[in-house]
Amino acid sequence: MPDPRTLILTGLALPVLVAGQAPAPAPPVDVRALMLKARSLQLRGGGADPAGAAALYRKVVALVPQSAEAHLRLSESLQEARDLPGALAEARKAVALAPRSGEAMAHLALLEMQMSQTDDAMDAQVQKDLKAAVDLLPQDPELWARLGEVSEELHDAPEALHAWLNLGRLRPALTAAWERAYLQAVACDNYAGKREAVLALNQHHPDDRQLRMLEDLAREQIKAGFLAHAEESFLLLAKHLPQEPAIWMNISLIRLQTSRFSEALDSLGRAEALQPGPRVTFDTALALMNLGRFSEAEARLGPMVASAQGDEAVADGGRALYAECLLLQGQGAKLLAFMKGQSFAPRIAGEMQVYRCQAFISLGDWKAALAGIREGIRLYPKVPFFAQAATLPPHALKYRFFSRREARAALEQLHLEGMAALWQEFRRWDRCLAAIEKARTFGPIRTVDILVMESSAYEELDRPQDALRVLREARQLEPDNPLVENNLGYLMLEQGQDLPEAATLIEAAAKATPDNGSVLDSLGWVQFKLGKVAQAEATLRRAVERSPFSPDVRMHLGEVLLSQGKLEEAASQWERALAFVFPGRAALEKRLADLRLRIAKKEARAEADPADPSSSNDDQEMP
Repeated sequence: MPDPRTLILTGLALPVLVAGQAPAPAPPVDVRALMLKARSLQLRGGGADPAGAAALYRKVVALVPQSAEAHLRLSESLQEARDLPGALAEARKAVALAPRSGEAMAHLALLEMQMSQTDDAMDAQVQKDLKAAVDLLPQDPELWARLGEVSEELHDAPEALHAWLNLGRLRPALTAAWERAYLQAVACDNYAGKREAVLALNQHHPDDRQLRMLEDLAREQIKAGFLAHAEESFLLLAKHLPQEPAIWMNISLIRLQTSRFSEALDSLGRAEALQPGPRVTFDTALALMNLGRFSEAEARLGPMVASAQGDEAVADGGRALYAECLLLQGQGAKLLAFMKGQSFAPRIAGEMQVYRCQAFISLGDWKAALAGIREGIRLYPKVPFFAQAATLPPHALKYRFFSRREARAALEQLHLEGMAALWQEFRRWDRCLAAIEKARTFGPIRTVDILVMESSAYEELDRPQDALRVLREARQLEPDNPLVENNLGYLMLEQGQDLPEAATLIEAAAKATPDNGSVLDSLGWVQFKLGKVAQAEATLRRAVERSPFSPDVRMHLGEVLLSQGKLEEAASQWERALAFVFPGRAALEKRLADLRLRIAKKEARAEADPADPSSSNDDQEMP
């Protein structure tokens, strides 16, 4: 493809003498020689006579009026001679003759911008022509800078942001471009633009103000739930401020929240080396427990709870976590000794009462367990453990019947279901499942919540058929439970089971809970699988409104948009999904990169041949 800046003289064919004809006219003018001579007179060519250059170019234009290059050079010389109206007229002729010439369009736009300094009414036309110029010459930084300036004059923040971002990408070290991009992103509330600008400003040697911008961005990302982006921002902060413990603590909290416990231990270690304290101790113990390292967690929590270190929230949380740690290690006696004579804040009192009762049951102290359960039912009726206990047969809660096998079985089952919930909390799915299976030996599971937990354990352990079986059992227990209907329908969908049945279940859940973003996501996905693409798109857009921080919803919506050839919007949804942390994130990053490449190729085809229908109607195949 020829260089878009190169303009070829047209209409240069001149008559040639033939023997026997009438005497030839005067020798033809050498147009190219005129062009070269005129160029040497231009300021651009190192000369000092733009008026003389213009006179020679006018001769060329008279000889070859269809030459875009001749009109362009005449415009340049007139501009140098300060005849701006004449230059503008010739520039427009050049563009009319060669509309795909980047050089001609750039000259026209920059000339118009010069003239707009004394005529604000031209700004809109300048912006229009600069946009056309950057489309033809996207690697020209001056054009992007001028587009940014004129867009700011027009208070067009989105277009100004677009221009400054592109200039920054071409010139990464140009701080002014990123600064102005940041201001325009704030003006139009564009999160992606603000993030790109702030990260660019902090790549190398940021000043204090730029570091504060980065910290503010990270906190904004935390608030919005964009944890992957927040971690990226805090890690960049840590690169510049490695001795700041608060930064490492924020990184640790993100990693804990996204269940990346080994990585959390690493950043917690950095924070502790800089500034040890109860909060670091608590979070380190939490990470250790999630990694199954309970004895190490106990060793850290013991001194902390003994001395009641930390603020009220950390101290209370530490006591509850220490109780769980002991209970999960089968240390019921040690737990009771720790709790003896203590009173607990209302925020954890009900939870601690549960652990006390479970400790008694684990030790076979039925009398104390029953007394504790009765007290819990009275004081904490909404705590699930005691709510479930309240459904036991009345005789099971009376000490004089404690020796009866069924009473003991009821308490054992209650305790095991509680232990399963604890194992689930620390993602020890094998132990969770073992506790539920043992609980079943004492009687049938009576609550849907336990069955949903059991199905989750089977899913996590890659036993989908067992998960389906348990969800069907839950549905028999509560046929109209929306959670069960949604989970069962979605699992059937993912496992390639009966699609109409899955749709029926999910539709019933959506009817019962029409504003539940997770259920709407399931509904949109099953509609897509059924080929109802437009309906699926509408449903998933509603799901995004209800659950804007769900990567699953945005991944699904992106997939539906992609199937319709809406490539840019699909890419945008996937980019939003990647603001979060989730399994399979790396795979989506690759798919997004492939999609971006596909979009770039499509745009290149459109630029090369605007008449090619394939440049506007994509083939809609999945990348």
